[in-house]
Amino acid sequence: MSSVKGLLMLLHSLCFSFDVITTLFAVPYAMFPAMAGYGLGFIDSPGLFLYLMVTVITATSTTVFVIFENRFFILFAENSWWKHVRKYFIAISYAMVPLYFLPAQFFIPEQEPARKVVWESLECHPELPSHRDLFVLSTDFKIPGYSVLVAESVPAIQIAIFTSLNNYNLQYAKPSSNISVKTMRMQRRLAYCITIQVVQIIPVHFKTFFMFQCFVIVLLFAVPINVVVYVIKYWYHSQAVNNLVFFCLSTHGTAATLLMIFIHKPYRDFVFTPFNRVIPQKATTVLVPTFVPVSD
Repeated sequence: MSSVKGLLMLLHSLCFSFDVITTLFAVPYAMFPAMAGYGLGFIDSPGLFLYLMVTVITATSTTVFVIFENRFFILFAENSWWKHVRKYFIAISYAMVPLYFLPAQFFIPEQEPARKVVWESLECHPELPSHRDLFVLSTDFKIPGYSVLVAESVPAIQIAIFTSLNNYNLQYAKPSSNISVKTMRMQRRLAYCITIQVVQIIPVHFKTFFMFQCFVIVLLFAVPINVVVYVIKYWYHSQAVNNLVFFCLSTHGTAATLLMIFIHKPYRDFVFTPFNRVIPQKATTVLVPTFVPVSD
């Protein structure tokens, strides 16, 4: 299990970093369908924080892929050809993370002419805070759009491939490692938890919760990103949609924390330990059979 502890810590750290950037330092207010907006956070640098937000999301997705790959390698591919190339593949995947959204940064337009274009294109002109200026990422959808498309597609394909490999091998293949039955059972349990294939290892009343987890993850990340792409590409304006997009992104931290607690048993036990001490537990009687030798 030690091989995946660092990856899980990295995943939780990235989720925490995204929440801090979004809700504390940046606090973005977007003016969709224009690729413009301003920040209400402590630091007035919307261009930098937009790049950091996209990069952290991509790094989070890449880390999820690496976790799936780690489970596949440990359980089924330690003696295969994959062990010779996996480190290079993972290194390249992480090296690409800061590059996905970099082209959009190189083509940020001159702000004064771009602001005029944005104000002319918007039907509704919101009042800006006196201490913040409007930031325009681009007046052309192509470069930012293709950057987001690539940043979303590459990790999604990687995750889909290794999720499928894990699920298939957990069902049909034999593990390649020469490890004990208990260790293999623990590895399988962790792999099932990570891939949300937990139906066979948790009580029945938790099944609905884990099915709901898939919905929450898709709702809070994939759907908002694709909605933003849609409203910009087709120039659709709805302030309600804009508010829902950032509401979903801002609640990611709470959802991720709750899912982490309820899915992984060590976190769950640690969080509920104080409550178990306060709430009296039902006494359990254990009968231990004893054998008394009878002398002749």
